[in-house]
Amino acid sequence: MELVEVATFSFLDDASVLESILHAKKIPYFLSNENMSVFSPAISRSLMVKEEDKKQAVEIIKEAGFENYLTE
Repeated sequence: MELVEVATFSFLDDASVLESILHAKKIPYFLSNENMSVFSPAISRSLMVKEEDKKQAVEIIKEAGFENYLTE
């Protein structure tokens, strides 16, 4: 299973909103550096999904109004 990056977040709150949506839609995801905000809030977080879920995840991100976080 290969994970691909679909978005990069500077703010954990925005990433949390998308995590909730992806979870509700049963799309597996991984958020890198999620706990690093304890040490430095400026660290970016990458939202990763399986390659086969990428298209749907990108659509969800756009629908949620977070298209400025998309990596492509």
